[in-house]
Amino acid sequence: FINYWMVDVPDVITGWNIQLYDIPYICKRLNCVLGEKLMKRMSPWGLVTEGEVYISGRKHTSFEVGGVTLLDYLDLYKKFTYKAQESYRLDYIAEVELGQKKLDHSEFDTFKDFYTQGWQKFIEYNIVDVELVDRLEDKMKLIELALTMAYDAKVNYGDVFSQVRMWDTIIYNYLKKRNIVIPPKERSAKDEKYEGAYVKEPIPGIYDWVVSFDLNSLYPHLIMQYNISPETLVDERHPSVNVDKILNKDITFEMYKDYAVCANGAMYRKDMRGFLPELMEKIYNERVIFKKKMLAAEQEYEKKKTKELEKEISRCNNIQMARKIQLNSAYGAIGNQYFRYYKLANAEAITLSGQVSIQWIMNKMNSYLNKILKTGDFDYVIASDTDSLYINMGPLVKNVFAGREKTTEGIVSFLDKVCQVEFEKYIESSYQELANYVNAYDQKMFMKRECIAERGIWTAKKRYILSVWDSEGVRYEDPKLKIKGIEAIKSSTPAPCRKMLKDSFNIMMSGSEDAMINYIEECREKFRSLPPEQIAFPRSASDVRKYHSSSDIYIKGTPIHVRGALLFNHYVKQKNLTNKYSLIANGEKIKFVYLKKPNIIQENIISFIQDFPKELGLDKYIDYELQFEKSFIEPLKAILDVIGWSVEKTVNLESFFA
Repeated sequence: FINYWMVDVPDVITGWNIQLYDIPYICKRLNCVLGEKLMKRMSPWGLVTEGEVYISGRKHTSFEVGGVTLLDYLDLYKKFTYKAQESYRLDYIAEVELGQKKLDHSEFDTFKDFYTQGWQKFIEYNIVDVELVDRLEDKMKLIELALTMAYDAKVNYGDVFSQVRMWDTIIYNYLKKRNIVIPPKERSAKDEKYEGAYVKEPIPGIYDWVVSFDLNSLYPHLIMQYNISPETLVDERHPSVNVDKILNKDITFEMYKDYAVCANGAMYRKDMRGFLPELMEKIYNERVIFKKKMLAAEQEYEKKKTKELEKEISRCNNIQMARKIQLNSAYGAIGNQYFRYYKLANAEAITLSGQVSIQWIMNKMNSYLNKILKTGDFDYVIASDTDSLYINMGPLVKNVFAGREKTTEGIVSFLDKVCQVEFEKYIESSYQELANYVNAYDQKMFMKRECIAERGIWTAKKRYILSVWDSEGVRYEDPKLKIKGIEAIKSSTPAPCRKMLKDSFNIMMSGSEDAMINYIEECREKFRSLPPEQIAFPRSASDVRKYHSSSDIYIKGTPIHVRGALLFNHYVKQKNLTNKYSLIANGEKIKFVYLKKPNIIQENIISFIQDFPKELGLDKYIDYELQFEKSFIEPLKAILDVIGWSVEKTVNLESFFA
């Protein structure tokens, strides 16, 4: 192995969880069998250092191989896919992304039995693991993305995981070209808090014809608009400005016309452009290019579904999302006390000016729609969140299509045209008015129509479902659900229930209450036939050691899933099953199920890692009804209550005598 490795030492190595398993195992094994000198030949420089890392409170041994970058595909997946999964085991992720699982070896009781009694299959098992990671990269291009980002920022490959480090280097190289020396790094005390983004509280309910508008990369564009940069910030602050005063135009900025004034009172020079706004514009323009390519590929994919288009969509999406993360992480770096260019006033200026931008256009759109529909003081803005608006177009559609034939295609096309021709122009002029009022360096608030939805349901802030026909100009043959904050997309909901919930949302959008009640009963029957592993609640087990009791297994106040983990560990050890089942440690991704009482352990819960431990004799006590109630009925009922539907047929006196 060492000879093979040394012939052509790789620049980058990858695999699934290799930082915490494969590389430490290989280095320790080489050291044990061949000695330290040969082990260090893993590095072209002869430098292999052992260290410790703490992840989720657990100490792990790690090795740094000098001259070889370790890009763990597990870390890349977590960093650049922007979605939580119920498990990050390769078996689960490969099934989600590729529709393929790892090689099954359930005929062996333990992993030791597997490699001692089934050597050939054990080899094939490892080959399949490598092929799965290779296929993930073929589809998702995450290594390609990481290398592109590293070359773009001129950092080491591994530095793509640290956005602050990346921004420090990006700024250094940018200023170096202009012969500007960067300031020394100083530690700042961050003892002052500041407000975040504005989120409007929606009125829960169901709405017909909803259109959403998004501000393009809000925080980067605020930096551009107000010329926010460390060297443009002036010492003087406006004495009385705040968000409400700007929204109501209660003050004048005439005497400060040489400065762009932000909602926190911070003021920025306009006679020179800051380096941060210049960098924001450069990266944003690059993002626009790749986003256009992605949308064009998506539109083509709707007509002709091919693997090549799938890969192109994934590649362009990754790059534009990386640029988006880069842009937004600049704001995070600005508010990070460990950043070389940290100033609290700059971070606060961004968030409060963001509050102004979204509320300004909320007020303007309400005023505009009330005027054209002659409705007085009706609130057409259903919800807003940081950089987006959701507008109730139902009254407009009803007014325009009164007495006319209504088709879904016709309404979608009408709303699309109205947004382009009327609303976006009005929004642009409204933002120009704001920029003029606050003496902005430039008008950089660009708001575009995102979704046209036939129906939308809101249950609370940041919790909604939309039935979308058009997204950013991509027209769908069938409506697609856009779901945010609802249990159906949460990784803490069992996978079969997520599927059932999504299907039930389609019934809410286009079906009837009776159809929903019938579907619930179908789901109940199907749920009862599922194995424990599929109906269990996924969770992350933190603080397992903290809640452990040597006398009573767990202490009072232990969270339910951690209690289940401690019970699992106790009974697995008691029955000498540790060769088959790994004990649950801090930070482990686990599952838990409720148990009926009385049972043989006199507890109402048990957790496990991957396979339910049938040897404990608890499978017959699993409370399927309670699991179904908590994982499906409760989250579904929270939405049905909003639209006035029931989860079961109700019997009243009239129906009784009918």
